[in-house]
Amino acid sequence: MSDATDPIAREYLDTLVAAFPTRGTELGVHDRDAELPDVDAGMLEGFGRDLAGLRAQLAALEPANVEEAADRDALDATIAEAAFQQEVERVWRRNPHTAASLVSNSVLALLTRDFAPLERRLADAAGRLEAAPRLLEQARTLLDEPCPPHWRRMAVDVARSGADTVPEMVGELAAGTPLAGRLEAAAASAATALRSYAGWLTDTHARRFTDGASYALGEQDLRRRLAEVHHVAAAPDDLLAAGEAEIAAITGAMAEHVGRMGHDSWVVALDTVKADHPTAEGLVNAYRAEMAKLADFVFGNAIVTNPTPDAPVVPVEVTPVCQRAFLPLAAYEPPGPLDDHQRGHVIVTPPPEPEGLRDHSWASLPAVSAHEGYPGHHLQITSVNRLESLTRKVVESHAMIEGWGLYAEQLMADTGYYDDAGRLGQLAMRLLRALRLVLDMGLQTGQTTWEEGAERAVELARMDRTAARAEVARYTMMPTHPFGFLTGCLTLERLRVDSQHRLGAAFDLRAFHDRVLSYGHMPPALVARVITAADAA
Repeated sequence: MSDATDPIAREYLDTLVAAFPTRGTELGVHDRDAELPDVDAGMLEGFGRDLAGLRAQLAALEPANVEEAADRDALDATIAEAAFQQEVERVWRRNPHTAASLVSNSVLALLTRDFAPLERRLADAAGRLEAAPRLLEQARTLLDEPCPPHWRRMAVDVARSGADTVPEMVGELAAGTPLAGRLEAAAASAATALRSYAGWLTDTHARRFTDGASYALGEQDLRRRLAEVHHVAAAPDDLLAAGEAEIAAITGAMAEHVGRMGHDSWVVALDTVKADHPTAEGLVNAYRAEMAKLADFVFGNAIVTNPTPDAPVVPVEVTPVCQRAFLPLAAYEPPGPLDDHQRGHVIVTPPPEPEGLRDHSWASLPAVSAHEGYPGHHLQITSVNRLESLTRKVVESHAMIEGWGLYAEQLMADTGYYDDAGRLGQLAMRLLRALRLVLDMGLQTGQTTWEEGAERAVELARMDRTAARAEVARYTMMPTHPFGFLTGCLTLERLRVDSQHRLGAAFDLRAFHDRVLSYGHMPPALVARVITAADAA
């Protein structure tokens, strides 16, 4: 590890937080927690120039060794993604969902994470709610390009949901505090602005852009994003084919597995095991018990080092109402890498209908818990946030973050954690991630419509149709994010096999995992490059 890139990482942090204070909250920089971004054309152009300048500084670095090169390239990839979102995706110019979701999410980031006393976080939330009308007015001015019609519908939905739920949540937390009156007024004003924004989208924006636009990046820009952000040179069609091959392999493994269970069809077997699930009242406690069981298994079997051996098992809480539409199952809410108090927690979404408990079945619950808790995101992020290198704390490859989560699910199969039903549930979840890769490449090259993708999710992954349509519609807004689950996982799995082959009897599973995590959330391709080079030296 080298500190050569840390000054540029610090400059990047300063640039990012100056433009988008909400990102500071997420990262653990809290001096502007009461603010929302002040977004106009000039600010976005200046931000783009600043990012280009940072990338030029990185390009001028001459790394002394493979580790320094990996740090440089990983930081460049993180900055490249931010630049791509502004330059190519044009998220403030094209996507009305950007501003609509930011209002609610910026307040939730303050109120659902215990990094400061509640009264301070409530005061900052009031500041953001008071700034919401201004931000939403700025968004109207910026939205001067057509968007896919379903992006507009999704923005309207999230704006109306935020208007309904944020005041209630804020009011509940502020009740009896000196800030209750200010927060009530601020939340009411923000709710009015959100409803007005939704009305403007359905009326003025819809009439201005009647033809809509494509969500597909196209071959050229998709290749650029894959190369600059993920260090992946493969063609989109080759990645799509790899996803299809993985789908075939997984469904074959599922058929063999359920045959040993006494079933003729994995579809029938999966539907059968999904019928066995916790009650709605016992759902959160079921996840809490599974997290404790996983922690004992992972650390007791020396699978990876516990970064906080004196800390309790990761807490599990109910998902806030205003987040449930976008987090239909469970998620990890991490502390920022620069937060003094590293207190993350898992949130679990209770389904609105009893039928939805099937997705929290005893068959799927262990793999979900492994992904979000141990040895997944909680362990991963807690480990990375304790690194000394600023660069490795702030690089953000979603392919590494989500690739590790999927890798964690498979790791529990490899080490014998699941029973037969749990193994089937884990394979079903891996199948969905393989489908995500296929859909991501198909959607972004224009080969697949999001409606077609949703139908395939229903048919192949056995998803509820409403949930499938909502999920695949989201994929269209987040190019190469769905791709990262499987590709990141496969890179880590291949790296482990290669390391075992190179080291032979000297290979140690815990040491391998600790080593991978020591590189932070670098793109998996870079982690593989540096570990392979070091082993060969």
